[in-house]
Amino acid sequence: MHAIARRNELARLRRRIADIEKREFAGIPEADDIACGPVSLARGAVHEFRAGDYRDAPSVLGLALALAGAASAKRAQPIIWIGQARDAFQEGVPYGCGLNFFGVHAELCIFVHARDAKAVLWAAEEAARHDAIVLIEFWKPHPLLDLTATRRLQLCAEQSGARLFLLRDARDEGPSTARTRWRLGPAPSAEDSLDERGLGRPRWSAALEKSRDGGHGWWVLEWDHAERRLVEAAPHSRGVVPAMADRSFEETTEVA
Repeated sequence: MHAIARRNELARLRRRIADIEKREFAGIPEADDIACGPVSLARGAVHEFRAGDYRDAPSVLGLALALAGAASAKRAQPIIWIGQARDAFQEGVPYGCGLNFFGVHAELCIFVHARDAKAVLWAAEEAARHDAIVLIEFWKPHPLLDLTATRRLQLCAEQSGARLFLLRDARDEGPSTARTRWRLGPAPSAEDSLDERGLGRPRWSAALEKSRDGGHGWWVLEWDHAERRLVEAAPHSRGVVPAMADRSFEETTEVA
């Protein structure tokens, strides 16, 4: 009898989780969604961005800032950036001019430098209780960042309408309950109409690996600074240097 009761309880919990994941959340206007290419990133949800390679963390940060800037263009709200203090010490802190390029106003930003992964998750959960844009950096796999932790973040976001961007390393293959999951890397920048050797608008290679709303795909996205939005990039009219993930261009030759 005890085994039957246990199975019934597990079935009830599974149905409840499935209901939570499929629920449509009232009170969050669709017009407040932001576009990541052809895909809409809704409020009240966790959206996960993983680096395609260990060198692609700057690309992930850049796209997250572009999305934060696009969201700020629709409605001014706090941007809470949470990471570990040691990462800020090693990698540096955000630069005001760089934030401004993505339409992010420094006066709206709150930077949290937590001492460890546990403190990062605590701060993220507190931030998710507010109507804000929350960037959560996790550049190393950690057992605390599991399904339970991401589900707690998701539930907090649903109640507040917050939009959470979870930034993870390429080596981190841990599961999550994120509404969308992306794999990101750099792409050759757009052409500069005034200088053929100059750098145009930044671009990213973005693969949608999972969406709770269904579907997946791959796009090259471009940041339109004037309109403060991410758009699908037009193809280059001339050849560009191909991406070489194996770093073959760094090979050295022997000196005779």
